[in-house]
Amino acid sequence: MRAVMIALSVLIGVSVSASTLTLAEYEDKCRGAWAGQMIGVSYGSVYEFKYLGRIMEDDIREWQPEFIHNAIYQDDVYVEMTFLQALEDHGIDITNEQAGKAFADSEYPLWHANRYGRENCRNGIMPPLSGHPDHNQHADDIDFQIEADLFGIITPGMPQAMLKLGDRFGHIMNYGDGVYGGMFVAGMYSAAFFEDDVRTVVATGLACIPPQSEYAQLISDVVASYDADTSDWRACWQLLEDKWAADDLCPGGRGNLFNIDAKLNGGYIAIGLLYGEGDFDKTLEISTRCGQDADCNPSNAAGVLGCMMGYDGIPSQYTDGIPAVQDEEFSHTNYDFASLVDACSGVVREIIEANGGEITGRADAESWELPDQAFAPEKTLEQWVDVDMDLRVKVTPGVVGKRGPVIEFTPIPTGRQHRIMRIDERHPNGVAAFTTGYHESVTREDRKAPSGQPLAYRVEVRLPESGWQSSSPVATSVIDPIATNERADENLALLDSASPDAAVLHPTGGGLKDIGVIRDGVVVDQNYDSFDGQNAAAEDWYAIRFAKAARANAIEYVEGQSFHNGGWWLSLTAQYLDLDSFEWRDCANVSLSPEYDFADHQDGRADYTRWTLTFDEVTCGGIRIFGRPGGDASFTSIGELEIYYR
Repeated sequence: MRAVMIALSVLIGVSVSASTLTLAEYEDKCRGAWAGQMIGVSYGSVYEFKYLGRIMEDDIREWQPEFIHNAIYQDDVYVEMTFLQALEDHGIDITNEQAGKAFADSEYPLWHANRYGRENCRNGIMPPLSGHPDHNQHADDIDFQIEADLFGIITPGMPQAMLKLGDRFGHIMNYGDGVYGGMFVAGMYSAAFFEDDVRTVVATGLACIPPQSEYAQLISDVVASYDADTSDWRACWQLLEDKWAADDLCPGGRGNLFNIDAKLNGGYIAIGLLYGEGDFDKTLEISTRCGQDADCNPSNAAGVLGCMMGYDGIPSQYTDGIPAVQDEEFSHTNYDFASLVDACSGVVREIIEANGGEITGRADAESWELPDQAFAPEKTLEQWVDVDMDLRVKVTPGVVGKRGPVIEFTPIPTGRQHRIMRIDERHPNGVAAFTTGYHESVTREDRKAPSGQPLAYRVEVRLPESGWQSSSPVATSVIDPIATNERADENLALLDSASPDAAVLHPTGGGLKDIGVIRDGVVVDQNYDSFDGQNAAAEDWYAIRFAKAARANAIEYVEGQSFHNGGWWLSLTAQYLDLDSFEWRDCANVSLSPEYDFADHQDGRADYTRWTLTFDEVTCGGIRIFGRPGGDASFTSIGELEIYYR
């Protein structure tokens, strides 16, 4: 046996010298890998997606040998056997078409990226397109990550062979970080055959994916947190929650606590392995307590550790139940526990010989001379970019005589060029305020921005695959801080210096799509709503911003249409844009009349009803209504928003 030496920097490939692995050694570690997966998924199965955005602090049930039978029916285990069967049928040079067809022919139930990847294949959209975001809205989900164990198990010490297979099969259902998650997991397995230090195994898996990828950045955060304090895994969990938990592109995860993103759940695998420090019980417990996909994550973590330990090294309390199920075929497959090892061994032999290795001896004396391969990623980086989510554009208004608007954003790693565009009265389609490559967080002040009029900024990025892409515009202004308006029955929302804004600027529901309708003076027979098919946020709002400070003390709000699944509020108040901090703050002494029904139902609601909110006088840069949206689809509807100083 030999140790895999890795470079301290993931930017440097990890060279692996050719060495010998006996068949007996391989079989023990192969059994350990499959047993670890089975144990992990059975251990965490009762906690799957029950702890969202929070650590599981409840007691974990005491392990019983019969729990292992659950693994026979788990997609975390049996889906990858479809890929093993395909490799046995077609060989390691299997084509995209053959791989896609094998997946299309499977009959087990699937979810998320797997489901849509298979449907694509059945409809003739073969990999890699079947996993591409253009065809699969779950491309960054966890799916390939939970079934990539196989590709490390059949490539001991041969990471380049692993990457080739991962690229072929991973793109059936995933893309970018969704594929890199599988490569990270498989890379750890590939190293686990020769390494007994968990941190080295994690770092070696990390070395298999592009360091610029968001997935690699998240795992690097985990490693750095562990190096800073090897005992506090909860602090590491909180770091990921604060920095990464909102980055779920899954339609069911956007704006929700539910998170099935490969990155975050991959971070939980790494937390379990690192802070578990080679202890099987601790690794299972920590990776489960991290929550979210709490059976897939311990399955991956325990599988890697089981490979490191070998079957005989796993605590017997966890393997005692395996003999009772070892002759039972896994659901929807022709494999049982014993035949898995034989099948994997046969594929490994083919991979060794195809990559320049050598097989010597027979039966108990069989030995494998492995080829030299580096733990290093391919040079091409692919990332699924959600421009608004990834750029995180923030704009702070300017103040006349003090400063211009300040634009902040996070550059996209794959972006070849970024530019900040200002939208104003002279340039309704935008004019470039700043243009540069940008590869670190950006803060720019636009001192040339005109004052006294509504402004907006968007950030555009030039991507390798799709050219220029644009963020949604962020409304702002250079505010004149001196308010001069006097008490009158004048709707301030109709001033030339006023502009509308909303939490949802790209609705997909039945209302009008132009946010301008909330300040056009028309109060019946038209409405704007915040339904966009994914707006499950706990808050919603509509605002009128002022380019010149204004005094205000009242809002007239005309509600739009209500629908069976939303269009009303569960709470509602008034807020103002503070001229010192440029943060939204609650107005004082808000009164709402007539009385509003905050119950979560449609019954009794009349379309285009007018409500008045009064509050203590404020001098501000904007006024908004703010609250919790109602209905199963969590959205609100508005006909008109009027602002007064009476």
